[in-house]
Amino acid sequence: MTIIKTIAVIGTGVTGLGAARLLTQAGFNCEIFEKGDKVGGQWAAGYHTYGLQTPKSLYEIPDYPMPEAYPRVPSGAELQAYFENYAKDFNVFDKIRFNTEITQLKQNKNESWTLHFKDKAGKTSSQQYDFVVVASGIYFEPFIPDLPGKTKFKGEILHSSHYSSPASVIGKKVAVVGFGKSALDVAGDAAKFAKNVTLVFRKAHWPIPMDVLDFLDVRRIYLTRLACALLPSYQRPQSGTKLLHSYLPWLAKGFWHFTEAVIKFQYPLKACGVLPEEAIEIDIFNLDFLPRKEVYQLMRQGKIENRQGQIKAFTETGIQLENGDHIGCDTVIFGTGYQTNYSFLPEVFKKSKEDDGVYLYRHIIHPDLPNMAFIGRAATFSNSLTSHLASVWLVNLLKGKFQLPAREEMLAEIQAIKDWKRSFMPALSSRATVIKLHMTHFHDELLRDFGANPYRKKNVFAEWLTDYRPADYREILTDMAKISE
Repeated sequence: MTIIKTIAVIGTGVTGLGAARLLTQAGFNCEIFEKGDKVGGQWAAGYHTYGLQTPKSLYEIPDYPMPEAYPRVPSGAELQAYFENYAKDFNVFDKIRFNTEITQLKQNKNESWTLHFKDKAGKTSSQQYDFVVVASGIYFEPFIPDLPGKTKFKGEILHSSHYSSPASVIGKKVAVVGFGKSALDVAGDAAKFAKNVTLVFRKAHWPIPMDVLDFLDVRRIYLTRLACALLPSYQRPQSGTKLLHSYLPWLAKGFWHFTEAVIKFQYPLKACGVLPEEAIEIDIFNLDFLPRKEVYQLMRQGKIENRQGQIKAFTETGIQLENGDHIGCDTVIFGTGYQTNYSFLPEVFKKSKEDDGVYLYRHIIHPDLPNMAFIGRAATFSNSLTSHLASVWLVNLLKGKFQLPAREEMLAEIQAIKDWKRSFMPALSSRATVIKLHMTHFHDELLRDFGANPYRKKNVFAEWLTDYRPADYREILTDMAKISE
C-alpha cells in the first residue's frame, strides 16, 4: 500500500472544502480541483431566488457558524460567500485549481492515482497523487429528460438552474415540470410575472413546514432521537427503537398520522389538488422539502395551475401528457434536479452503478478502489455536518486510528444496507445515497468507528428529546487540529 502524503480533492462545495481543510490540518499535502471559477459547488450559481430551504443552523459547519447578520434562511449568494470565507480562513483557498476539469482517474500499480485534467482553454495535463477524494457530490449536472418532439417546440426549454431572471417570463405562458424545491421556487416566482403558470408533476410530496403551526421550530420535533426512532427502523436499530416498535407500534403510527393532520391543517393541500398519496414517514425519504408557503397560496388563488401527469412529448405549441391533455406554453422550465457525472471515474465504479445508484461502505469507500474515498454521497437534512463527519472519519482512517474491515465484510455490509433501503424507501435513482432523517443514526456509526462518543447531549432526556444540530459536534472538528501532533 502506498504511503499517503499527497491527496487530490475533487470539488469545492462544502464537502470538498471540509475534506481539504481536515486533511490539511492532519498533515496531508492537498490540492483541490474545481471545474468552475468559484467555490461553493451548486451554491456558486443558481436560479433566481435560489437559496437554502432549511434554517441556517442546520447547514452551517459545526465549528464555523454562519454570520449573525445572515437571515434565518440565507440566499445562495450568502452561502457562496460563507463557503469562500471558510476556505480562506482555514487556508485551503490557495490550494484550489479553478477552471480545471478532471477527465480521467487512472490507478497505478502501486495503488496511487494519476489524474488527467484540462483547463478552461482545453489544455490537457496529468499529475500523480497518493490518494483521491471525490467530493463532487450527488448533484452534478442539470437533468432535463429526453422527450420526443423537443426540436418541434417553438418556445424555450431550460433547466431551473438557468432561470436567472423573472424578466424572461413576463407575459408568457409557462410550464414548470417537477415538484421539488427548485420547481416550486421557480413556479412561485414566475407566477408573479407570467401570463399563466402550469405546474406539471408525477407525484406530490408532503411539505415540511419550517415552523409547525407557524410557531414551533420543526427541528425541535423531527431532528430528535425520538422522532428518528419512530421512523421505519434503521438498518441496525438500537434497543430503544426496538422496544418502541415491538411494544408501542401505535405510537409510531399515531405520531406520523398526527404529523399529516397538522400539515393538512397548515397547507391547503386538498384544495390545491396536491395531497400526497404516500405516507409521510415514507415520502420524507424522497427529498428535502421545506417549500415556501406562498407557493400554496398562489395555487389556491389560481395563479399556479396544478396538473398531475406524465409528459408524453413536446408539440409545436406546448407539451402533451400521457392522458392526452395538451398544455399550451411558450416556456418549459424543468425543475427535475441533477444527475451525477460518472464519466471521469474508474470503470470499476461505473460497473457498480445500479438503478438506484452506487452503494458504498459507510457511503464513503468502494471496496475495490483502494486509496480513494467518496465524500458527499450521503444525503441528509444537514449535508454540511454529515460531510464533515465523513471527512473526520476518513482522516482517522488514514492516520491508522482504525482499520477497514476485510473486503468480504464491507461487501456484506453494503448488501445489508442495500436490502434495508430497498425494503421501504421510494425507488429513486439516488436511493443509494439517501439517509435523510436517519442521519443521527448514521453519524453514530461514523463516530463509533473512530472511537468517539456518539451521544453529544448532557443527559438521557436531552439525548432523546432535544434536537441534534451541527453545533453538537463542534468538539469533534476542533479536536482534529491535534491529530497531526
